Amino acid sequence: MRKLRFLFTDTNPMITYGLGRTLAEMGEEVKIIDAGALYRQDPALLDQAIATFSPDFVCSQGGWGGLGNMIFPILAQRGIPHVFWASEDPIFISDLSLPMALKSRFVFTTAEECIPQYQARGIKAHLMMFACTPSFHHQVEPDPRFHHDLIFIGNNYSQFPVRLRGMQTILKPIIDHGFDLKIYGLDWWLNRDSAFYIEPALYGGGLSNEEMRQAYSSAKIVLGLHSVDTSSTMMSMRTFEVLGCGAFYLTQWTPAIERHFRNHEHLVWSKSAAETLDLVNHYLANPEERLRIARNGQAEVYAKHTYHHRTQEFLRVIRSSANYMPKPGTRFYYSVGESASQNWSPMQVKKHIIRPVSAKTL
Repeated sequence: MRKLRFLFTDTNPMITYGLGRTLAEMGEEVKIIDAGALYRQDPALLDQAIATFSPDFVCSQGGWGGLGNMIFPILAQRGIPHVFWASEDPIFISDLSLPMALKSRFVFTTAEECIPQYQARGIKAHLMMFACTPSFHHQVEPDPRFHHDLIFIGNNYSQFPVRLRGMQTILKPIIDHGFDLKIYGLDWWLNRDSAFYIEPALYGGGLSNEEMRQAYSSAKIVLGLHSVDTSSTMMSMRTFEVLGCGAFYLTQWTPAIERHFRNHEHLVWSKSAAETLDLVNHYLANPEERLRIARNGQAEVYAKHTYHHRTQEFLRVIRSSANYMPKPGTRFYYSVGESASQNWSPMQVKKHIIRPVSAKTL
């Protein structure tokens, strides 16, 4: 069975440290580009990057920034199938995911409950949750910069009601009671026009992914927030990364957290501000318990939630499809309709004949 060639259209960490990295580790050929940056510089550069690598599949996640307008005309002309990972489900399924999915050969979603919505539009979607990558997400030497009792790493998405409730449940009681807390992320945290903001003394700035790993390996407690509490599978990707790095994780409760992990065994969750305070006080005073739970959490994600697990299923779906590779002369149809880009010309939204030079066989 020959290697497959996957070209990814963005450098999001879930690709560079996750799916893309793991596909390469498993022996497939992978190239990761910033399609948006290339297109803005010169649309011809994006076309050239795709043509030069000659991928079997072009893969995208999310779909922000008008990505579909940039890539789908090129893929239609060259006869290259698109693989879409709907990482923004369920919140943005209507506005973002469905328009991308309608033009994709394979669709994966982080939210299991969204699969029927795809099916209703004639799209066969598969579950692919976030995960960790043990070759990257593991403990490293502690860094004195991150020797805090509690840290949170993420952005201030207080525009989402669930996330805002999590801030009130997890962050606010810790801040109000003066614990040693540092918050990292974009400087949105300092915006006093936001529904939730912090004082500059609590803000630690932005971190690279390497620094995040150092922070998880250094702090006593790592805090978690989520933007969704209606899904049985969708949760913050940091959940898997924090646990993979062997950190003790105290998180906002969600159904997905409860379904996939055991409280006080793999991590701990809180449903109220008062419970958060009780948990913080208890676990700061009991480092042996923190260590036991952190070790169990790491073992659990390594056993069930690595990108190796996700990639095995990803490849199974793609390789098991009887006609995932188009044959010369077949018609490759990108569905249009109400979700189609208004910027496409009639020639770009019609059926395209695949040139024989584009077809590959296994």
